Parts: sequence; structure tokens; C-alpha cells
Amino acid sequence: MDTLLQDLRYAVRTLAKSRGFTLVAVLSLALGIGVNTAVFSVVNTFLFRPLPMSDAERVVMLFTRQAKQGIEGAPFSVADLEDVRARSTTLADVAAVARGGFNLAGGDEPERVQGAWITRNLFPLTGERPLLGRNFLPEEDRPGGEPVVILGHGLWQRRFGGRADVLGSTVLVSGRPRVVVGVMGPEFKFPETEELWLPMQADPAESRGERYLLVVARLRPGATVEAADAELAGIARQLAAASPTTNAGWSFGAKRWRDEWVDPELRLSLALMMGAVAFVLLIACANLANLLLARAAGRGREIAVRAALGAGRRRIVRQLLTESLLVALAGGALGTLVATWWIEWTMSRIPEELAYWIVFRVDGRVLAFTLALSAATGIAFGLLPALRASRVDLTRSLKEGARSGDGGPGRSRLRGALAAGEVALALVLLVGAGLMVRSFLAATRADVGVDTEHVLTLRTSLTGSRYEGAAAKNAAFERIAARVEALPGVRAAAWSLGVPGSDAGGVGTTIVAEGQPRAPGEEMAVRYLAATPGVFRAFGAPLLAGRDFTAAEAADSLSTSVILGRSVAARLWPGEDPLGKRVQVVTGERTPWLTVVGIAPDLVYEEPGDGDPQAALHAYLPYARAGWGMMTLVVRTAGDPAALAPAVRREVRAVDPALPLWDVRTMRETQAYSTWNRRLMGEIFGSFGVLALVLATLGVYGVMAYAVAQRTREIGIRMALGAQAGEVLRMVVGRGAAIAAAGVAVGLLGAWGVSRVMQGILFGVRPGDPLTFGGVAALLLATALLASWLPARRAARVDPMTALRSE
Repeated sequence: MDTLLQDLRYAVRTLAKSRGFTLVAVLSLALGIGVNTAVFSVVNTFLFRPLPMSDAERVVMLFTRQAKQGIEGAPFSVADLEDVRARSTTLADVAAVARGGFNLAGGDEPERVQGAWITRNLFPLTGERPLLGRNFLPEEDRPGGEPVVILGHGLWQRRFGGRADVLGSTVLVSGRPRVVVGVMGPEFKFPETEELWLPMQADPAESRGERYLLVVARLRPGATVEAADAELAGIARQLAAASPTTNAGWSFGAKRWRDEWVDPELRLSLALMMGAVAFVLLIACANLANLLLARAAGRGREIAVRAALGAGRRRIVRQLLTESLLVALAGGALGTLVATWWIEWTMSRIPEELAYWIVFRVDGRVLAFTLALSAATGIAFGLLPALRASRVDLTRSLKEGARSGDGGPGRSRLRGALAAGEVALALVLLVGAGLMVRSFLAATRADVGVDTEHVLTLRTSLTGSRYEGAAAKNAAFERIAARVEALPGVRAAAWSLGVPGSDAGGVGTTIVAEGQPRAPGEEMAVRYLAATPGVFRAFGAPLLAGRDFTAAEAADSLSTSVILGRSVAARLWPGEDPLGKRVQVVTGERTPWLTVVGIAPDLVYEEPGDGDPQAALHAYLPYARAGWGMMTLVVRTAGDPAALAPAVRREVRAVDPALPLWDVRTMRETQAYSTWNRRLMGEIFGSFGVLALVLATLGVYGVMAYAVAQRTREIGIRMALGAQAGEVLRMVVGRGAAIAAAGVAVGLLGAWGVSRVMQGILFGVRPGDPLTFGGVAALLLATALLASWLPARRAARVDPMTALRSE
């Protein structure tokens, strides 16, 4: 223990004397360890931190799939859910959720709140209890049950002032009075960001084709996910045989709750982020190893004296490693602050609320990771220089005295190899960053089929007794569209269920063409949307053939007109004129035969890069055929659409002041919003790449500057013997160029491999994109040459007599 304390005291004194070295070392490691800590906090949140529910490992998500139609991870119908409950032996409890939005009137401003209809066993299944009040009663969760509601903690505080007497009070939820029977705890927003819950009151007689339930279950003790998955597949086969019209081709499955939300693409992104920050840390370690090698060369006499006085090699190595560990631990402590700042910056770049269980913070597990990483880093960058420095030639070291030396060609080659490694790692990171940035730019420029200039969109929802029935809703939407279209500067206004590029693209269904009989389960899968007349003109995407809906068709809930997307029509009737032909759209039950009156261009409603095979397959129905209350107003303007937003808001409120308005954005803003995750990934990888570039440049500069300093006498002799400044310049820059070229060559091979791994998260850019690879390689070579040129210029100005006199 006394020896250890001596080593610590000596290490502190030594580092304090070399304040410049210590500051550079600690700051470099703080950046490297800090970004690793920050990224690990993200990985910890998604993969390791326990989920906020009791015995979370037994909680699973159930889903449906239709392989022939390319449908995966779809919801359940009420009838299928009841059959699973009755037949499963591996599931102890099964609950259901139907997510939705609700209008809350009253207060200063109408508000749209995310909520859900739930079965009464959901809260017990997740292990949650209301903070105030109670759970739903069995009789409240049956068709015709009492209208009650449970509030989220944030909603209770925000709109009801946190009043304890809120229980028993009446709240107007989407135009219907409901009695508050409970308030949940402050961190509960199941399943993601919900703030109120209503009893499901599901009718088991609903069609099996109406699939909209998110199903959560708990495994029985001893049961496995694999066993539940196999059992569910068997139940699905039984139901397909019993109800082929709705269930043929459909199967059921189960996955752990965490696997439902952490999909393979997210796992790949997390792995790439961890790899990127590991590269940053390796570059920082290589830089510091070079510094330590240079420092050890300058401490040769000191180490020789200690060895002459009896210090063994092990003791010298331990002393030098103690210094490295102190530097690494100091860097880790400062890195924790860097990680905290990075997490706050990352959160500020996310424009939407994340699921309630996604909380990035530096907790105990993250701190333990940081401590272990700091210790490992201290050993990693300190061990090799310590071993090198402890290999002492006493006679030579004591004879040379204070005269500096290069430390031999071995050390020189090692420092060059470390610098080349830094360049290689930086190139891999910069190529990855370049691909991510180009992927984001491609997503923002993706063609979603509409003219995105001069378009404003906003969403609202018509609820309550005032809007009972499709006719009442259609009349209100017509009045709003007419008032908005009359505004100066507005060219067109219409209503659509979704907005291209916004991940709001209608409802999944199937479609069959007249005269083309197909077995149940083999129909074409499409998504259908409700629309009012003029919506394609408002989008700037005129019909390719036929006509738009008329006002009479939009108001008629029995209308038999339909507009198909170009790809749908081409698949149903290749090479034929689709106008006048008839189809059936299955919306729970088969609709009457609908006549094709128009062909629309293929609009892509999903977010760019989602890769949904159904992204361009759509059918459009006249509004009243669906009669949804929640729709999007699409406004095409002559000038800046954002400038018209206040006027559009006023016209909507003039029709109904109680209507909540949300997602008021231009189409350009919608595209930016829908691609925020790609933008964020580009920014993150870009910041890592810039950091790696700076560190690698400093590494090359440090190697060349040290080489020049150690070879001052040699350079002086060369110049005294007639060497010109240009020759010296070429000699030094040539060595730097050789280091950079070797690093770039190795880095290109590594970048090629990494880019192939990244293929799953890229959009609109090839993994081996030559522009990215070539541009990054040129950038690194240029910066390395600049880093070499600065010390080379200094070497070329050496005065031979001064250099020789100093030796």
C-alpha cells in the first residue's frame, strides 16, 4: 500500500510539472470517453435498462402477419383476441390497447391528447396502479358500459391543476362527457405517450377483418416466447380453417416487448454508433500513446537514474501505468460531463415526444461502464509506451545525459504506424458520416409524388353529437374548405386522410377486381384513404386519367366511385384501360362493387426510406364512404404557405371554436419533420467524423513535429553540406504523405466493409458511393499534408550553425 501511495504521489507531481501534456491528454480522453459514455447511455436505455413494468421479461407483444401480402406485425381483431384468450395455454393474461387521439374542450385552448382504449386487465398486467382512484370495473369494460376515463399525471396537472377532487368530476372527451375514476402516476404513459385511457368496451361480434388492437400478454411461469409463438401459429391455423373469408393466410406470433420497439434497424444503428465512438476513442488513445512515446524519450535519463538506483523494470512500468491511469480517470470524470451535455444536445434535436420508457441518462450502469472504460483506456494507451520506456540501456542513457534522442528507428516507426492507424480509423468514420449525411439529404429530396412547394397542411378532428354521421362531418369539412379557399393567396383547399411523406397514409385493406376471383387471403393488399374533391389539385398531383370525385359523391355514404393509384390499376389490369372497371375494397366487410372513375399518380405517404412494399398502392374513396372525423386540410397557396397559417386557423375556428388544430406545417416542414431521425443520425455521425478528423490531423502533426525536433541536428548538418530548403521540405512532407497514404489505403478497405453493414439504414445512396469515398480520402490526404507541411516549413528554416551549436 505504501508503494502504491508513493507511485500515486510521484505520478501527481510528474503530471503537475507537465501541465501542457496533462491538459492535452485529459481533454482528448474526455472527448473520447465522453462520447462513448453518451452512446452507451442510449444503448443502455434500449437494450439493458429494465422496462417500467413488473417482471418485464415475461411481457410479450402478440401480432398478426399475412405473408402473401407482405404484411408483418399487424394488429389483432376483437374476435381473434377472444379466441387467443380462450385457447392459449402459454399465456397467463392477455390485454389489448387501441391507440387514438381525443379532443379535450375547455380551458384557454382546445387540445388534442394522445390516449387509448384499453381492456380493464391492462394495468394489472403491466403492474401499474392508479395514483388516485381506481382501475376500470368489469361492467365498465363491456359494450354499453359507463362512460369513464382515467387521466395521465401530466394531463391532470396541466388541465386540472393537480386537484385531488378531480375524481368523480365530468370531463368532455371528444364531445362526450366522461367521469374521471382514476389518475395514473407521473411516469406512466403506456404504451408510448398516452395521457388518458378509456375502457375498451369491445364487441366480440365485430368482424374478424377489423384488425386494430395492439395486444399485450404475460407468459405463464416456465413458458417461453418460442412456445407461445408456436402455439399462436397453431391457433391461427385453426381460425383460418374455421373462418377462411377473413383469416385465410393470416398467422399469429409473439415477441418480447422490448423486441417490438427495438427493431433490427434500430439495433444496427446502435451497433454502428458504438463502433463509431469506439473508433474515436482508439484515435484518442493512439494520439496519447504517441505523446507518451515522445515523452518517454525525453525522460530517458530520469528512468535510467531510477533503474541505476535499483528500480526494477516492473516497478518502472507500474509507475508509468499509474500516470496513464490517473490521466484516464481524470478524462473519464470530465467525460461524464461531456456525456451529459451530449445527451442534452441530442434530446434537443428530437422534435417529438419519445415513448415514456425511453429516458437517456447517466445512471449507475453507465457510470460503471465509464469507470471500466477509463481504466481499460489508461492501460491500453499507457502499456506499450511504458514497456518501451522501461527497456533502459544504462550506459548509453547516462552517457547521453540531457541530450535529446529520437529513441531509435523502432520508436519512430511505431509512432508512424500509430498515426497511420489514426488516419485509417478517421477515414472509416468520415465515410460512414458522409453516407449518413447523404442518406438524410436524399430523404429530404425524395419524390413523394406531389409538388411540395406552396402547400400548408393542418389536422383536426370532428367529434361530439354535433358531428354525428358522415353527412354532418362532410358539411363541416366543406364549410371550412370553402372559407379557406376564399382567402386571398389560396389556390385550392381540400381534405385528405393523410399527407405524403408523413407516415400518415390511410388504412390497410385488400382489393379485388371484378372478374378476377381470388381465394381468401390472396387479394391485393392496399391502403385506402378518404378524400374530398380537389385534393389532388391541392397536392399539385393532377389525376393521370379520368376525373375527381364530385361534391355529391363526397357527401354520399353509399357512393360507388373509387379512384385508384396508378400501380394498383396496372397490377389489376395490365395493359388495359381501368376506367369504368369495378373493384371491391374490403373495409371490414366487402363493400359494394365500386366503379373506377379516376387514376391518381402513385403518392408515397410513408416516411422516405421506410421500405414498406405497400408504400405506393392506394385506393381513394369519397369522404362520406369512410366518414372519419380526423382529417388533414391541404391548402395550396400562391406565396409563402407559412404566412397564411394564422388566417387559415381563424377560418377553421370561425366554423367551430372548439376544434383542436395540430400539425400545422408546410409540406417542406412535414418532410423535415418526418426525416428527423435521419437528420439526427447524420449530425451524430458527422460530429464523430469531425472529431476523428481533428484528432487524426493532430496525430500526424504531432509525429512530424516531434520528428523534426529530434532531427534538428541532422537537418542542420544536411543544410550545412548544401541541402536546399526545398529538399528538406520534401523530405519531411514526404514522410507525412507516406503515413497518410498508408492510413488511407487501410481505411478504404475498412470503410468498404463498414458501408456494406450500413446498407440496411441507408436511403438513396449506395454503400460504396464513389463520391463519398473519393471525397473523404482526398480530404484526409489534404489535411495530413497540411499537418506535415507546418513542421516541414519550420525544418526548412533551420539555421545550420544554431542547430549544431545547440547540440
